[in-house]
Amino acid sequence: MHAPFHTLNREGRMPARLRIDFLHQDSPTANPPLPTLSERLRNSFPRFGDEWLKTGGIGEFTGGGNDGLRAIARAGWRAEDHALNLAGATTLIANRETVNREIPIAGLRWVLSHVPDFPAELASRAQALGMGVLVGWGPLRSGTNVGPPYRSLFTHGIPVGFHSDGGDITVINPWLNFSTMITGRNLAGQAILGDQTLTRQLTLWLATAANKWFVWEDDLGSIEAGNHADLAVLDRDYFAVPDEDIKRISSVLTIVGGRVMYNNGIA
Repeated sequence: MHAPFHTLNREGRMPARLRIDFLHQDSPTANPPLPTLSERLRNSFPRFGDEWLKTGGIGEFTGGGNDGLRAIARAGWRAEDHALNLAGATTLIANRETVNREIPIAGLRWVLSHVPDFPAELASRAQALGMGVLVGWGPLRSGTNVGPPYRSLFTHGIPVGFHSDGGDITVINPWLNFSTMITGRNLAGQAILGDQTLTRQLTLWLATAANKWFVWEDDLGSIEAGNHADLAVLDRDYFAVPDEDIKRISSVLTIVGGRVMYNNGIA
């Protein structure tokens, strides 16, 4: 799976920056234990590569139960697991608390992704472990208060950022997600977030500069001196268009590392 990206990188044709997480699903009862994860940790290094292509962490699943978490902690890797409901998220945090009592993980920036309902008490427990949370689902869901508590997490103090996921979890187009985060409405127009909406400014920040923490890189995600020249020119003013138009925003010009990667001919 990685070979095409290695080829693009060797040829200087990477269209975007890629940080690779390695998914492992070893059974906690496997014999020998951790058959794939142990080999990964023995033969790979975290955050290894160049500014275009680099290893990231272990995830979207860590595998191996608590023994897998212990191995990742000992090796000093970033770990990420994805949660689908409050019960699952609570178990994931409890497992990390168990491992942390044996091997401190506070400096490793472990992550829980697309968190669902996530009360302040659980956020505080995760923050005490040095963890962060990634949010980003809701546009395809119906019901009431079914998205993550965006505003509560933002004001809590735990590191939080935005990410998309596969289409069964959320839509990949970020502007559809942003629309829900800002308006509180799903793609059917139903109000689903209650009082958990965010401003346009905060929503954009979560998807850009806030993610510096999660990738251990300070020169991405914001336009400032010393950073990489990564930017997009949009087809309309994100901060001024009516709410309904947010989901229709697209790029007319995308620049990565100072190189034009997309140009629709207008810019």
